Amino acid sequence: MDNVRGFEYLGPFIFGLSLVAISRSCYLWVLPKPIPGIPHDPVTSILGHIPDIVRFSKNGEKDISKWFNSMSTKYGALSQVLLGRVRTVIVADRAEVERLLLKGKSTEQSGWIRDSFSTIIPTGQLALPTGDMWKRHRQLAGPSMSRLYIKQMSTHVSAAANSLVQLWSLKLDLVGNKAFAADRDLKLAVLSKIVNITMGDAPSSIEVALASLPKSRSSLCADDEIARIPQADSPPLQKAINNLMQSVQSLNFAPLPVYISRIFIQDLSPTWRKSRNTVSEFINQKIVEARARESSAPKLKQGVALATDADCVVDMVAQREAREGVEKFDIGELRDELFTFILAGQDTTGVVLSWLVKFLPQDMDVQRRLHNEVCSLFGSDSDGMDIWDFDLITDSERVPILEAVVAESLRCAVLAPHTMRELTEDEVILGRHVPKGAQLMLALGLLSTQETDWGPDAKTWRPSRWLKADGSFDVNAGPNFPFGIGQRACFGQRLAMLKLKTFVAALSRAFVFNQVPDHVAGLEAFVKVSRQPEHCYVSLERWPVD
Repeated sequence: MDNVRGFEYLGPFIFGLSLVAISRSCYLWVLPKPIPGIPHDPVTSILGHIPDIVRFSKNGEKDISKWFNSMSTKYGALSQVLLGRVRTVIVADRAEVERLLLKGKSTEQSGWIRDSFSTIIPTGQLALPTGDMWKRHRQLAGPSMSRLYIKQMSTHVSAAANSLVQLWSLKLDLVGNKAFAADRDLKLAVLSKIVNITMGDAPSSIEVALASLPKSRSSLCADDEIARIPQADSPPLQKAINNLMQSVQSLNFAPLPVYISRIFIQDLSPTWRKSRNTVSEFINQKIVEARARESSAPKLKQGVALATDADCVVDMVAQREAREGVEKFDIGELRDELFTFILAGQDTTGVVLSWLVKFLPQDMDVQRRLHNEVCSLFGSDSDGMDIWDFDLITDSERVPILEAVVAESLRCAVLAPHTMRELTEDEVILGRHVPKGAQLMLALGLLSTQETDWGPDAKTWRPSRWLKADGSFDVNAGPNFPFGIGQRACFGQRLAMLKLKTFVAALSRAFVFNQVPDHVAGLEAFVKVSRQPEHCYVSLERWPVD
């Protein structure tokens, strides 16, 4: 009888043990599996290392690129993290990164990036794999990056830079030596101008800001050090573009797959749908108008050169369709590509300028040398609305200080700390087998700021490191990858460099950038699509008249 009772108790016990064993087996089965042979932190969650990243962020750190860089610091040139079941290999070796992106054919644009951008530009370059369709789109606006066409666009860039100087001159008159927020002005000035370059006439955010400035200091909210200047609403188009870009940024950091996250972030949002319609209708209308203008223009005689005389990218495309017989895209594809041009053209320049105005007060000697160089070549009339000489401002031999300031700002800003790719076939990276389908996180930002290349002050903003002993600009001073490398590198970097140099020259000619209050002077950052400063304020004064 006692034996029977023992078996009665033993049954539930065995059943319980079986449940524990089955549960443990299921847990181990769903636990993400690292790639063998590549070092990593312990994996203790079915979410992989996502809980570690969340804990890192909860400590107040907004720059999550630091967490990924810590893996390279801990494990060396090759490490891995698991984002859920997605195995991501971090490569922090320059020779290997260059081999993969410049010589190899085993990488593709990350599906994660493509999926995020496909929600707003489904047939734009950023959302396409590197196939025939991507190449057709790359060729579509190819001439827009030619030196001849960029020179035509330089008048638009000059006007935008001069308008920003005009706005900040009025703000300086209002606030005196107090600091004021600068990031919104910088980004809207660049956004308005890239829309203008791409589509022709468009509402100007700077003109709206000029018209809405307070007439007296009494209407400002100010403390002892910072003036709070009321900001006018942006024109609807610019506001819609910003809304769409912010939705992509939200998708990038959503914990669920894009096809699920987009339902909550985009599809169910009336604001997102309205913004999408606003942008689509604007671009569609501009395409129709450009093609109509070209169809009614006098036909060129046979033998006459077909070089474009267009004043914006959409006109250039329409002219090439009609005059050169290039493939005519349907309106949806062309709309996506033009919107890609706008998105890519506004983010880099605006964010770099936000960093640059933080860097300038760190070195008054460089500021003075830059100001003197600009004034000696372009004149000292900062109140003028003249066109900046394209041939002069793009000649590195004539503007070495300007080149050095821009190059060092791009290096220290680290806009894209990591470039994402995925493997289309098995690879051997630094002696380790990495299977097809693995995500690669290429640490271009880390590789641009290593002490082994740049010395013990590698993370310090010091433009003189780009100058040779004779004062000339040294383009090969050290490794720097602000626009990426390889086939998928930034398409518009020539235009971006023109915009940066023109804005920097205009601002340097007009203003001294003084130190801002300590609580907004730090270099803390947050990462969205690009790495941006947490605070961006300027404290200005005019240069003394000689």
